[in-house]
Amino acid sequence: NSMSLGARLYVGVMVGLGTAVLAVGAMHPSSHQPMKFLCYLLVAVAASRLKVNLPGITGTMSVNFLFILLGILELSFAETLALGCAAILTQSFYRDRPNAVQVVFNTCATAFAIGLAYCVFHVPLFKSQNNPAVLLVATAAMYFAANTLPVATIISLTEHKSLRRIWADCYFWSFPYYLVGAGVAGLVTVGIIVARAVN
Repeated sequence: NSMSLGARLYVGVMVGLGTAVLAVGAMHPSSHQPMKFLCYLLVAVAASRLKVNLPGITGTMSVNFLFILLGILELSFAETLALGCAAILTQSFYRDRPNAVQVVFNTCATAFAIGLAYCVFHVPLFKSQNNPAVLLVATAAMYFAANTLPVATIISLTEHKSLRRIWADCYFWSFPYYLVGAGVAGLVTVGIIVARAVN
């Protein structure tokens, strides 16, 4: 109730964009390997309650992004959305539970970020570059920007603070950890490919 008009409009826009992404995923459900999806989903939900303290970053960081990147590499769009949103919703059961508006905003913002990152990795224009390492870094960079900027923006609007300062203090220095996560996701994918070839 204390949010400014600008903050309310911004929340409305992000909820609208996230809902549109979720609708696209719902209209194109697909699961080529249901057991793999179920395993990824269970691990992601379990890990979503883990928060790690990282040097140089204010506050803690969730490890969700690692499983979302794995989903982008290994799962369908609908499955990756389901995995990411389930992990975000699981976080709502923390002791400092967010209110309904925060839950909806975070879920929709995550869906929007997944949609953009998934496009970077799977759109033919980017895949035609035929450089998996660059493609993976670009995907991680897109997810980082699309995942952190909306949260920093709503904090800026509600607390009347500088967006640049909030993003720099709380999120910018987490970018290297997203790149590390991209590397881990890439190694896992390579390991899966090698295991399939051996078998």
